[in-house]
This record gives sequence, structure tokens and C-alpha cells, in this order.
Amino acid sequence: MQDGRQQTISLGRYPDFSLADAREWREEVRRKRAHGENVVNKKVRADFAFEKVARDWFVRWSKGRSEKYAGQVMRNFERWVFPAIGNLDIRQIRTADVVGCLRVMEARGIVDTLRKTKNSLKMVFAFAVGSGMMEINPVAQIGSGVFERAKTGNMAALSPSELPRLIDFLEQRNEFAVYAGRVRIHPVTRLCIYWLLLTMTRIQEAALMEWSELDGEVWRIPAERKKERRGHDVPLSRAMQWVLDQARALNVNGRFVFESVNFQGHINKESPRVAMQRAGLDTTAHGLRSLARTYLREVLKVDSIMRKRK
Repeated sequence: MQDGRQQTISLGRYPDFSLADAREWREEVRRKRAHGENVVNKKVRADFAFEKVARDWFVRWSKGRSEKYAGQVMRNFERWVFPAIGNLDIRQIRTADVVGCLRVMEARGIVDTLRKTKNSLKMVFAFAVGSGMMEINPVAQIGSGVFERAKTGNMAALSPSELPRLIDFLEQRNEFAVYAGRVRIHPVTRLCIYWLLLTMTRIQEAALMEWSELDGEVWRIPAERKKERRGHDVPLSRAMQWVLDQARALNVNGRFVFESVNFQGHINKESPRVAMQRAGLDTTAHGLRSLARTYLREVLKVDSIMRKRK
């Protein structure tokens, strides 16, 4: 037993070793164990380490997957799984070990990440079973009621009557004026929020927007950033052109329209939500799409078919 786990070691196959050799080896193992030495062959342990097996699985699985999707799977492993069970012999990992690893994510409230990571773990262990390393997939034993379910429901959204207050925040006027000591907003975050309102696009579409996607008076959103996996063209209005002019004046790296604060990449997808909620505006980036649709329907009386085409 090692750390409460049964471990099996082997001298080799008969008749490569005699009975006398086996007895001598057995006594040597006992002496080493009595002195606290780990007698399991280190190379065997390394070959069957969970992290090694998971990375072998990943090389095969990631072929044909998008770089972004595959990268997120491996980042979840590196952040949450490998520190907990990466060095364990995959043949000795129990269901309780996997549950304990995932409980850390549950405690952090990242239930959706937990669900995705659990599914990835199930595939790793299925790979190990299929490769003859083990006979039972420990993740398959985890029932649906073991962890909290991700909360569902409509994203928080402002009503059309609250739109003027949002604009006041974006323009830093009235109750949000600088002299009033209210929360300030980063200029790039401000422009991104305007863009979300004007285009009614999703945050991942706007935050990762690149200058190369602009084609004359059209923004061509690539299929890989669309939820439906179909490209989408957005005609640019004068208001949208104004946002682009403002963003261009602030641009440094020349790739992303809405840059991060250190100019090394795109704006954080959480920045619009955090900025608005710090100002007491109970909404999210997705909620801006709902606000725009509601405004079109209730205030401008735009036909539902036209809204859907948008």
C-alpha cells in the first residue's frame, strides 16, 4: 500500500527468472519497503501518470478540433486537474479522487467549467480503458446529482426606460460625472458597449473583432466566432463608423479593434459587464442584445421579421 492505494510490482515473466531469483527479489523489496523506499518502478509510474495519459489522449482528440476549443480543454486540465491528480497512476485513480478534484470547481461556483471538465475527464479515462490500461472508467460512476447544476435563466437586461441612464454612464455625465465621484469607465470598454448596442452582436463576436474583418462598409464576422457556425455580415451605420474611428485613435497593436488595457490582445469579455455592474447597472453584455431588441419592438415598433433578420 502507498498513500492508501494498493500498488502492484512485477519482476518479470517466467521462465526469464527462476523461483530462487523471485524469492531473493521479494526479500529485497521487503527490506526496501521496511526502510520507507518506494519500490514501484519509476518509469512504469511515469508511463501511467494521469497527466501523461491525458496529454497522449489530447494529441489524438484535438485533431480536427478548433485551436480555441482544444486550448480551453487543456487549460482547464492544467488549472484544475493536473495539480490534483496529474502525478497519480491512472490505474489507481478512484471515483472519489475525480469527485474531489471537481469539488474545487464547484466550490468556486464555476459549474459550467466543472461540467465541461468532467466530460473531458470521462473521455481520457475511456481512452485509458480502450488502451488496456484499466477496466473501469471512474467518471462513468459519477451520477447526475453529485454536483450542483448550472443555473439557467434569462440574462439580466435593462428596460428601455433605463437606456438614458446607461448612456449617461457611457458619456460620464449627470450622476456619473467625474466631479460627482462616480465610477469611471475605460475608453475602450465604453466603445465596446456602444458597439454591442449598435450591432446587437454577442460579446465573443465583438470582443475578438479584428480590423481585417472590415470590408468597406461591412463587418464580416467569421463563422468560427458565431454560435451557429455561419458567417454573418453587418452593414456599418454612421454611428458604427464613429465607434470605429474612436477605436482606431486608441489602437496600438493594430490587430484587435477593442484592445486590452495592456495592448497585448483583445478586451476581456467580462469588461463590459463588470463596468456596468460597478456603476449599478444590473445587466450583462448579452443583456444589451435583449435591451436593443426590446427597444426596437416596444419603442420603435420594428416588425418582428426585421428584428430576426438583424
